Amino acid sequence: MALTQFVNPFIGTQITETGGGHSGNVNPGAQTPFGMVSFGPDTRGSGQPWGYGSGGYYYSDTTIQFFDLTHLNGPGCRGQGAVAMLPADTATQSLSSGAAYAHTDEAAEPGYYKVKFGNGITTELTATTRTGTMRLTYADAAKAFLIMNMKLNNSGAKYSNGVNPSLVDIKIGADSKSISGNAVASAFCDGTWAQPVYFYATFNKPLKSTSATDAGGDVATLQFDLADADKTVDFRVGISSVSIDNAKLNLDTENSALSFAEIKKQISDNWNHRLNTIQLDLSKPGAIDKLATPALKTAATENLKKFYTAFYRVFSGPTVYSDVNGDYRSMKQNDLTAAYDTLSVRDTANVSQYPFKIDGKDAGYKTHYSGFSMWDTYRSGAQLVALVAPDEASEMMQSLVADAQQCGAFPHWVDGSEDTIPMQGDHALNVIAGSYAFGAKKFDLAKARDFVRQSVFDPTSHCNNKLSEGRNADKPALPGYLSLGYIATDATPAWNASSATVEMITSDRSAGAFLSKLPSASSDQADIAGLFLRAKNWTNIFDDSASQIKLRAKNKAGVWQNGNFHEGTEPHYLWAFAHDWTALIGKLGGKAAAITRLNTLFSFDNSKPFKGTEPTGSNLNAGEGGTKFYIGNEPSFQTPWAYNWAGAPKYGQYVIPVIMRKNFSLNPGGLPGNDDMGATSAWYVLAALGLYPVIPSEAGLAVSTPQFSGITLWLGNGRKVRIGTDKQAMLDDVRYISEMKLNGAVYQGSWLPLEKIADGGQLKYTLSAEPTEWGAGDALTPPSGPGADYSKATAAPPAVQMIQ
Repeated sequence: MALTQFVNPFIGTQITETGGGHSGNVNPGAQTPFGMVSFGPDTRGSGQPWGYGSGGYYYSDTTIQFFDLTHLNGPGCRGQGAVAMLPADTATQSLSSGAAYAHTDEAAEPGYYKVKFGNGITTELTATTRTGTMRLTYADAAKAFLIMNMKLNNSGAKYSNGVNPSLVDIKIGADSKSISGNAVASAFCDGTWAQPVYFYATFNKPLKSTSATDAGGDVATLQFDLADADKTVDFRVGISSVSIDNAKLNLDTENSALSFAEIKKQISDNWNHRLNTIQLDLSKPGAIDKLATPALKTAATENLKKFYTAFYRVFSGPTVYSDVNGDYRSMKQNDLTAAYDTLSVRDTANVSQYPFKIDGKDAGYKTHYSGFSMWDTYRSGAQLVALVAPDEASEMMQSLVADAQQCGAFPHWVDGSEDTIPMQGDHALNVIAGSYAFGAKKFDLAKARDFVRQSVFDPTSHCNNKLSEGRNADKPALPGYLSLGYIATDATPAWNASSATVEMITSDRSAGAFLSKLPSASSDQADIAGLFLRAKNWTNIFDDSASQIKLRAKNKAGVWQNGNFHEGTEPHYLWAFAHDWTALIGKLGGKAAAITRLNTLFSFDNSKPFKGTEPTGSNLNAGEGGTKFYIGNEPSFQTPWAYNWAGAPKYGQYVIPVIMRKNFSLNPGGLPGNDDMGATSAWYVLAALGLYPVIPSEAGLAVSTPQFSGITLWLGNGRKVRIGTDKQAMLDDVRYISEMKLNGAVYQGSWLPLEKIADGGQLKYTLSAEPTEWGAGDALTPPSGPGADYSKATAAPPAVQMIQ
């Protein structure tokens, strides 16, 4: 099916409409699924290292500063934006001031971007995995300029006014038909190493003048020799982290023969292939026309656009980093003490240098990936990518293993070949365990095991001097965590001790779960048991004596302190460790008390939660300092499904579609927060399916109401899962499950082990307009506990016949 018609790349390019205080920070440029190149526009945005437009584009801006070839999808920090260029009608055009445009003269679809400037110049962009093609149509053949400035990028915290000129270069080829050089993508989010981006470009029209190239060798102004009858220029460019020669090789291999139109069609076909891994019946030709009213038809179209735009963003990262010959820039930094602007270029690595075995047979990987926003994606995106694209997810996990071999340990947030620590914790363990659980099996499990064990047991474990526990610290936090069972506020520094403890608990559970599923598990039993015990360390920062029972911080002496949560508050993090929800519910006073606590979080009227006024969008997106639910950031993502463990799935079934309807829209401000390399978009997709990986490292899904009546989910093994409902939940506002069947047999648990559908299957739901008690009995409580048996539907045998 032609599903790209339902994608709107401008959703998420503006500050959110419903509170939260952040922008989606996505870019509408042209990118293949997981592509190295994201060829798109850069606008000024907030102009700050953190802020609106961190992905390079902000919808409110009225000028485009330049186009460039690398973007991150939805980051909280600015980054990338390398190889800046802008068509102009004068040789003196400043890229800093940019060119004016109107949104009425702008368009985008998957793999294609187009804009017409106020000066009449039209720019069209498309891409292959490692190359971009730009078609320029000038208004005046005598004023056909292209300005390239290697000093500019979407600057991060370092070199906020541009990059160090000594690190960049640009040179016009002797044939006057090419241009090459290198730019720099500044270090991401307080990173310590600027990334070289080499490029090689060709153009199909002769040059009239190049005399404006500056003496420093970092800015070039090209003037094309055009005729009035043909005022177009096709500009093709390849990039590489390794060399100009490799950039040229990427260009010659991927983008030497096809026309602009052929490349545009190729990338559109590629996107349609990816998007068709989840097929909604409503997207079939003629399906919307069969709906009864114009209002339903409009609503159906809007829902399809929200769904497929979200699914499109899921494939924005991680991104290809290796060249067509397998080369890429190593993570290894030889001199760990050098100043930022004196760091030498890191060595070249190749995928062939990291062979491994699968089931005793020689194996390896073909593509190295970067762009890992792991604190964000471990809660949604990693599992979804592994489920629908396990081969690519396996290569991504092998990339992390290779990174660890180079820099000494698993990295934290990978941009290019740099590791940064925007958030506390050791999130790679969650990503690796979750990806493995959901289908990514083809990577070096032996070395992954070694690095997982190193991360959780060795206090000195570090990637380029960045400690594995992910504290921006002078001293390791792991020894204190191991001795106390929590990270104390008088660690160095005290910042975010409470949330850092929660993150450590989650990664401990992930490490134990991953080790327990490996062929080597029998030799790790004592360590697995110890890690599962550590995964209950949340009890050490749970204050039973507080007037409001809650997570709190402690100092080394055990004195309670308030706060210390990163980008959130205690209500946001309370439900962040889904692997032990039954124990947490017990601590809160039982199921009724937990439901009251959750209802308060979601702004329900406890006297009439289903009949009262719905929570507002702002109450469901309270922001980092709020005490209500916060869909705009990852720690709260799994919380709506906590009702399943509290014996009241109906409450989650009520609020999930409210969140989807009120906090996601088709407008530029239609994302509730940063998309964070597809993490927020993945939440929407999984919520629409009614299947959510609440425990990042566990091969299972919490069940809620599917929002579309007919869904075909194609798994990476070629099998399909058919999800059907008797009513349109989202269109008809029929929210509640009264019966669920798996392959024709009644299934009453609200937890679905992945193995039940791993080889395909059929889920069929009967829905109700009124709340039901489906999944509510004590006997139907899902499994819970760090080492629980999650291959079962329930924690205890149910009273009715079930599938087990």
